[in-house]
Amino acid sequence: MLKLSNLSVGFGGPNPVLADVRLSLDEGQRLLVCGAAGGGKTTLLNASAGLIPRLIPVASLAGSVELRGKPLSAMTGDELYRAIGVVSQNVDDQLWDISVEDVIAFPMENRGLGRAAIRSRLDQLISELRLSDLCGRRVLTLSGGERRMVVIAAALASSPSILVLDEPTTGLDPAVRVRLSRALDSAAASLAGLLVSEQDPASLGGIVDTISLLKGGKLSAALPRDDLFGRTDPWIEAGILPPRRILAQRPTSSNGRTLLAVSDLTTGLKRSHGEPVLKEVSLEIQAGEVVALIGRNGAGKTTLFKSILGLTQISQGRISLDGARCESWSAARRARKIAYVPQSMRHILFNMTVIGEIIFAITASTATATDRAVIDRAIAMLRRYGLADLADANPFALSARQQSLLGLACADAAGALVAIVDEPLLARDVKGRQMIDLFLSSMLKSGRAVMLISHDLELVDDVATRMIILQGGAIAFDGGINEGWRSPAFGALGWAAPCDVAVGSAA
Repeated sequence: MLKLSNLSVGFGGPNPVLADVRLSLDEGQRLLVCGAAGGGKTTLLNASAGLIPRLIPVASLAGSVELRGKPLSAMTGDELYRAIGVVSQNVDDQLWDISVEDVIAFPMENRGLGRAAIRSRLDQLISELRLSDLCGRRVLTLSGGERRMVVIAAALASSPSILVLDEPTTGLDPAVRVRLSRALDSAAASLAGLLVSEQDPASLGGIVDTISLLKGGKLSAALPRDDLFGRTDPWIEAGILPPRRILAQRPTSSNGRTLLAVSDLTTGLKRSHGEPVLKEVSLEIQAGEVVALIGRNGAGKTTLFKSILGLTQISQGRISLDGARCESWSAARRARKIAYVPQSMRHILFNMTVIGEIIFAITASTATATDRAVIDRAIAMLRRYGLADLADANPFALSARQQSLLGLACADAAGALVAIVDEPLLARDVKGRQMIDLFLSSMLKSGRAVMLISHDLELVDDVATRMIILQGGAIAFDGGINEGWRSPAFGALGWAAPCDVAVGSAA
């Protein structure tokens, strides 16, 4: 049905991103492609969906991509987009500032479906994906996970023959991942094929039947899911953490002085029923801690860190950094004390070179640096995070993996007391996890602290020294990791705790 033959794609670098790739998606097949961050998964899916080269130009392209024997390049845009539905890794690229219902309805309206049919399908998707609480809201007011679910609903709305999903579980809490799996499993019954990429093979492992591993631009033959899930070596060789967890030694906490204190914080931003998104939230973070903030999508995690950063208005409460009250500080002034590493670094990059981003993190100045000590420090950080060869590259030309590493390097270089790391994309990548561990070690050894926001509960169990659970805009639990998994607050989430207990305890 969908066939890639000897496909090679390059973006101008010394080596192609994909090299002589062969892929065949048969009728009814559900194929999962796994590989390390920056390994070419997005390029593979974009080529499979016809976005390369139709919408995404490349420096070199060889081979062919055909759907039922017809080259995608020979299909009209209408033919292609009716046949293949796509959800990109960065869902903001597929959104406008319109209502949730309008986003989902747009593909159906574009196809000329009648009003009654659109309403029926819209109601069905909202029910299946449990999006009713989001109805009436503008999509740009939603959390990252909520936006992703809306885009997935829009991709399913027009019933394409093939659905292509690029890391669809990114930013989704465990319960929403289960809902997504069920919805995709149901939708797949009416699809001719499903092509999905993920770093975390367990996320959607229950709904796929075959898996291919991508490494160094080469794609392995598709193997039955159960053949790979029982093994470890193929995953490690492909640069991914295996589905079966490898236990890690959890760090112990030697707490120092209080670096961040939040007291009775209530936000001006309100939910649809009029209640504040956050109400009377209090917490402290000490030097030497990695504090994991977890909670359902929409619980208020994004609003909390934006309030701390000065990006969201608060109606009451106090925020102190290293003992100094900072509610009146600008976001720029707070940024000298709090570093922020978002899910997508594209939201905060603006310099013309990679080393320019590091130098700005150190100096908070856009002026050309002449201080040798500053330049040497920037170069040392690039080396630490494996980016030395990219010092003069444009940050926007980097892969998502490289941008994530740049985010860690900037946060480390800034010397900020606290770093807020939001859903690190490197967490399921063997080398990426090593870089996260390196970053955490650097922060803690230098007397700083990290707030980690993540739905990857195994990552939380491996690296955090303390857990905060946010529910309904309030803190429901604040304490040790082991206690957190056993707490009523975690039980109320309905999530499965990590399957094994890590050696050691932060409690």
